[in-house]
Amino acid sequence: MRDADAILVTWFLGTQTGTAVADVVFGDYNPSGHLPVSFPSDSGQQPHFYNAPRTGRPQGDGSRTFKSSWREVPNKSLYPFGHGLSYTDFSFGVPTLSTSQLKWGESVEVTAAVTNTGQRAGEAVPQLYIHDRVASRVRPVRELKGFCKIFLEPGESKNVAFTLTHEQLSFHGTDGKLRAEPGEFQVWVSLCCVSGDPVSFELLPEGSCNPGSQAAAGGS
Repeated sequence: MRDADAILVTWFLGTQTGTAVADVVFGDYNPSGHLPVSFPSDSGQQPHFYNAPRTGRPQGDGSRTFKSSWREVPNKSLYPFGHGLSYTDFSFGVPTLSTSQLKWGESVEVTAAVTNTGQRAGEAVPQLYIHDRVASRVRPVRELKGFCKIFLEPGESKNVAFTLTHEQLSFHGTDGKLRAEPGEFQVWVSLCCVSGDPVSFELLPEGSCNPGSQAAAGGS
């Protein structure tokens, strides 16, 4: 698997498996599927999943004594969650945010440019990930919060937009109740769970208002 230029994962396609596989192999169809699981580099990595909790120890594959990784195998997936190949290539711009401070009950729009940099038309699958930097419980290194599929001609660019609310930043606390906690969040729009450049925003506490509103209220 690790030496192949490409792997066609067909799962269970049913009675038209042969026709579908032939269309992809001979280039009559440009595939756009992405992995819903992570393929580990070694069986010793299991259980292996993309949204593992951040342990606080250093990540990476160096020679450090104390690190959050395996000693005998790489600390990464052979094929990560969200990975997928096409007969063309896509590039992703750094996301932009409609606001750097998300007020309770409102939303932030995450926008990113996607460009077909290859020679064939194809469908890209931008994926939205977040990371809660500080919380009362250890949070995953990344969490998928949305995805879409867009068709692009060679050289064409399009902007994709996702909307996040405080409900989508929630998690179950130690008491089993669903909650969102104020603080800083990182967000990516990328091709898989290990790519892309993050930007950050802050979730404000419930009932908070911006300084401008406070000043206006104080002066009235």
